[in-house]
Amino acid sequence: MKRAIVILLLVLAGTAHAHVGSPDVFFEGDAGPYKLFVTVRAPQVIPGIAEIEIRSETPDVQELSVVPMRLTGPGSELPPTPDRATRSAADPQFFTASLWLMERGSLQVRIAAFGTRGPGTLAVPVPAIARATLVMPRGLGTLLFALMIVLALAIVAIVIGAIREATLEAGAPPRPRGRRALVIVSAFVVAALALGNYWWSAVADDYAQMTYKPWKVDPVVHGCTLTVPDVRVPVLPDHGHDMHLFLVSSDHLAHLHPARSGNDFVQQLPALPPGHYRMYADIVLSSGFPITGTAELDLPDLATCGAPTGDDSTWASGDAAHVVWDRPAELRAGASLALAFHVEPADGLEPYMGMVAHVEIVKTDGSVFAHLHPNGSVAMPALALAGDMMNMSMDPHFTIPFGFPQPGDYRIFVQIKRQGAVETAAFDAHVDARR
Repeated sequence: MKRAIVILLLVLAGTAHAHVGSPDVFFEGDAGPYKLFVTVRAPQVIPGIAEIEIRSETPDVQELSVVPMRLTGPGSELPPTPDRATRSAADPQFFTASLWLMERGSLQVRIAAFGTRGPGTLAVPVPAIARATLVMPRGLGTLLFALMIVLALAIVAIVIGAIREATLEAGAPPRPRGRRALVIVSAFVVAALALGNYWWSAVADDYAQMTYKPWKVDPVVHGCTLTVPDVRVPVLPDHGHDMHLFLVSSDHLAHLHPARSGNDFVQQLPALPPGHYRMYADIVLSSGFPITGTAELDLPDLATCGAPTGDDSTWASGDAAHVVWDRPAELRAGASLALAFHVEPADGLEPYMGMVAHVEIVKTDGSVFAHLHPNGSVAMPALALAGDMMNMSMDPHFTIPFGFPQPGDYRIFVQIKRQGAVETAAFDAHVDARR
């Protein structure tokens, strides 16, 4: 685990997740015979408390318990005592729990379900990393500083008193104050305070190095070739590719899969119009920890670069696709949702990189990006390390678990493969503020 964190920091020199601006985990899977929709609301700091929300598809779940564990390695099969989730009095199919996440890195929340159809378990990978350093309130800081001064003066007074009177005979008058002793004791106390401040600052600096920092990519474009340079980490293939790279503009999308060449990732670009693009590069570290690199670049006219090949795909505003969004009545930030879509007509529907659909959600200002699947926001390699498998159903009616982290305007891209061709549907959505 420590090695995985070091690797992560090397990559992030300068998030959490294979997402930008969307730290929570949304996952739908089976705990034995029970289908569960799980939301893990990540803490801002580590150690910190993660809030767990679980909805059962059916009412026959009688009890749920949750426990945090490492995703792999020592401790991944030695869980601590689980916490029992609390059933909602208003909604008996909804459960909540709070869990301490004590370490950074690739973790899992293991859920045990008990009901009328017997027991079942579900592992939900959780990439844990501190996203902030909490600032001490000014009033509390002032109070603690004042108490420190009082304590320091009390220590000096006690020691000086001991020096003056501890060895006196009973009834003897106290000795005069020893200036030398006062100076020595005061210097010792000041040195102790300075040493404590040095230790505290060192710990705070170490913690700051472990907090979330964006992975800023510096891509290089020569003609029709784009290079993501200097990615010096081992990665796990996700849906058959070491990297998923997305180029997004106001009216174009390219979903690409660069191949590794030494420490670089190299991609032959398809034909794209000139303009300003935001770039998002997804990889999954060997520990199962997913991260996303970001960049902005201005592309020249790439009209002569040819058509996308293999699993690569492009979309332009106005392109048609056989996907319908069963749009909910409202969308609110912070709410866990199952975004429902269906393919119409469904004839000729094929797996696209092993899934019925891949979905990208992008906030129009670029501050939020998420690459999702019908199981949610969990990376497939992390799920495999946890011992579970993603749902490979090819049902033309499917849902995408997600929660919009911020209010504002978003674009939702839904990608399917039909009759041998990748189709991309784009939906614009406005998300209201939390209630």
